[in-house]
Amino acid sequence: MNADIALISIFTLTALWFCIYYLWRDYRLDAFREHLFSIRDRMFMYAAEGHIRFDHPVYTSIRTRANQLIRHGHHLNLTRFIIIAATQPMPDVKKIFEEWDKMAKDLPQDVRLKMMEFRLCISVASLQHMVYSSFFRYMVMRPIALFKDPFKVKELKEHPKFANTVERFECDTVEQELRQEEAHVLV
Repeated sequence: MNADIALISIFTLTALWFCIYYLWRDYRLDAFREHLFSIRDRMFMYAAEGHIRFDHPVYTSIRTRANQLIRHGHHLNLTRFIIIAATQPMPDVKKIFEEWDKMAKDLPQDVRLKMMEFRLCISVASLQHMVYSSFFRYMVMRPIALFKDPFKVKELKEHPKFANTVERFECDTVEQELRQEEAHVLV
């Protein structure tokens, strides 16, 4: 009787360990990519309704960013984010917003705000992916999220430096992966 309970316990703990250490990251990566697909699809439908042209620089830049994150999202993690945020100089937030305004200058205000919302949703999804990719961080953060959502887009709008740090990390990660792929092709 005790041997049966011990064997069942060992099997259950082994299965749990396997799920946490091997399947969890794949699941979170799939959830992240699915989230990005849904944001990209909503943006596509918004453009298909005639609010913005498909070849507009704002639309193409957001779509390109979403596509790169879908492809290279497995390289996003919290450790890399912290190292890059600590070692790289902060981007000039004013310059980033000036570039955005220059690209979006011909858009009506409501379309500009909607496109900014898509952009921020991608940043929030990236941040969630970095935090939730660890099962233990997920178990700590999800109960907190029941009382207060730590990833509100409104809060990111109020703190553009933080949102731009996430964007810079995303770009650095994607660029690093592209350089590695080019090096493998040349070899």
